Amino acid sequence: MGEIDTLGRERKLNSLEKPKKIYMSSDPFSVENDILTPTFKLKRNVAKKVYQSQIDEMYTALEAEGF
Repeated sequence: MGEIDTLGRERKLNSLEKPKKIYMSSDPFSVENDILTPTFKLKRNVAKKVYQSQIDEMYTALEAEGF
């Protein structure tokens, strides 16, 4: 996160363009796990359902930090 924050400052990104939290999964997006289409496009609605608990945790942590 430190490197991402540094790059954001160097490139003069505004706060909306900088990620506050990141979740890294060891499971790749693939057609087999139904997160990608056969043409390798992200199925956003499926990805959101799969990662909804992690998304909720990140928003809760941000609220606790005062963001």
